[in-house]
Amino acid sequence: MSRKSVALIFLVLSLAAGCTKGEKPVRISQAPDFTLQDLSGRSVRLSDLRGKVVLIEFWATWCPPCRASVPVIERLHKTFAGQGLVVLGISIDEQWDAVRSFAREKGISYAVLKGNDEVSAQYMVRLVPTMFLVGKDGMIARQYVGGEEEDALAKDVRSML
Repeated sequence: MSRKSVALIFLVLSLAAGCTKGEKPVRISQAPDFTLQDLSGRSVRLSDLRGKVVLIEFWATWCPPCRASVPVIERLHKTFAGQGLVVLGISIDEQWDAVRSFAREKGISYAVLKGNDEVSAQYMVRLVPTMFLVGKDGMIARQYVGGEEEDALAKDVRSML
């Protein structure tokens, strides 16, 4: 690899590292399909949700910003579920029992899925929380890294419904 290539890679990584909060530019692309199990052991397949707006959040119980986002995501779910929004919380926790307890304790009513390295890699998740807003056509419309303000998320969801 040439010195110029290494410098370019370093520059790109440095710029990306600065994007730790807020909407991150994302090129419009098809959301990678996945099938993951929810807290009840049922399989949830993203492609089965085509025709709905889907908010996918990669999170973990040990992550303070993730814990803070739970009430925000819950309110969005309750406000917009009847209009076609589906929320999928993909936990990257290794201890699934801790996720079950946390979801029960916090009263999470949206789908909580057991994530894996493959799905995290498909979505290029580097830190949590990371959210993706997927349109009715299955295309990723927006990506949020490091949490997001409730009003901004609600505005984006409303515009896509």
